[in-house]
Amino acid sequence: MPTWLSAMPIEQQAVLVPVYLVAAALLVVLLVPRIGTAWRLRTRIGVMALASGIGALVGWLAVWWTVDVQDLFGAPASDVIRGAATAAGAGLGLAVVNLFGTRWWRKVIAVLAVPALIAGAGLMINRDVAYYPRFGDVFGITGVKNLALSQGSVAGRSLSSWLPPAGMPKQGTLGTADIPGTVSGWHARPAWIYLPPAAQVKHPPKLPVVVAFSGEPGGPSDVFLAGNMQQRLDALAAKHRGVAPIVVVPDQLGASTKNPMCVNSKLGNVATYVTVDVRDWILQHLPASTDRRAWTVAGFSEGATCAVQFVSADPAIFGSAIAVSPEVGPLNGSVAHTIAVGFGGSRKRYLASMPVAVMHRTKRYPATAIAYSVGQNDRRYGKDAGTLAAASRAVGMHVSYRVLPNLAHNWNTGAAGLDYGLQVLASWWRLP
Repeated sequence: MPTWLSAMPIEQQAVLVPVYLVAAALLVVLLVPRIGTAWRLRTRIGVMALASGIGALVGWLAVWWTVDVQDLFGAPASDVIRGAATAAGAGLGLAVVNLFGTRWWRKVIAVLAVPALIAGAGLMINRDVAYYPRFGDVFGITGVKNLALSQGSVAGRSLSSWLPPAGMPKQGTLGTADIPGTVSGWHARPAWIYLPPAAQVKHPPKLPVVVAFSGEPGGPSDVFLAGNMQQRLDALAAKHRGVAPIVVVPDQLGASTKNPMCVNSKLGNVATYVTVDVRDWILQHLPASTDRRAWTVAGFSEGATCAVQFVSADPAIFGSAIAVSPEVGPLNGSVAHTIAVGFGGSRKRYLASMPVAVMHRTKRYPATAIAYSVGQNDRRYGKDAGTLAAASRAVGMHVSYRVLPNLAHNWNTGAAGLDYGLQVLASWWRLP
């Protein structure tokens, strides 16, 4: 794929409007019935109306089945998504009926309308959920390469005495790396890693670390592509002498649509992978601080649920968290299914794993900070963030909480919430 095409920003009006106009123009041509006798004209109009109606129903049912019934995305569909699918279905129905009993040029237009309609609906839905910022991202062509890392990278001075050397890069760098499940046995996709400018010099300081997670379905790239984290981290570094957290996004899912819930179970030992394998790898390869206050766990949606689980269950490792639209506890489908696949069929173990229960057992978290946020229009998880924030505050955590106006449960919310968390915790990390 040419570089210019893979870099095309498909969420911008300059790209969206031409696609919408082409699709609309093709539909207008297909809507004009072939001239003939009054009876044939009425019949043709009736057939086109029926085909469009059936197509619209199929589009609406597709969203209902995948989102409402199967719950494949863990969030309700917005009116934009339902409208785009319904409109595309109606247009496709109209295109199909124009393939039969029409002249050759109308058949050509019908064929051209199919990809235009699919592209238009797809771009509209993508704009609504803010998932793929560029065309290449749709096909996994991100331009992000493996990081060249050496074993035993040692951090030097503390942040309090850090002065940026001459020639330090102006921006951070982004890359991938394989983090093996040496102890856990977990098979993960490559992690995505951000190194701030201060991490790229010969003698870096001891830097804070953010271990972040995507939502489900998803993957490590989501935090940077949909969450726009690199730009936000570079802006933070520019204010603090090139210092920002190292961000490591490991694969807690194993595949896009899996959800082992960040626990140790027959689905995989994800908790051990994060707290042992990932942590050890970071300390061996990156200029990371060993102070628990400098270690943060973060995420959006399912990833945010993981973040709350880890910060509540492993306070000796993580001193802070960023949780954007979390659930009140681990969940994979129904509660019954969750207990069966994640907790060996034990409801007692499941209830004991809930972050509120863990906090109640631990009782005090005197040096732990957590930034919660949730979309104002998040109908499913809106209450969960408030419940967790109240429980966190009750056990002594330093809690920040924000309702993000006019946002629901998508990566618009994820990006805004992660940015909010970075701003809240900048002082907690004692950045210079």
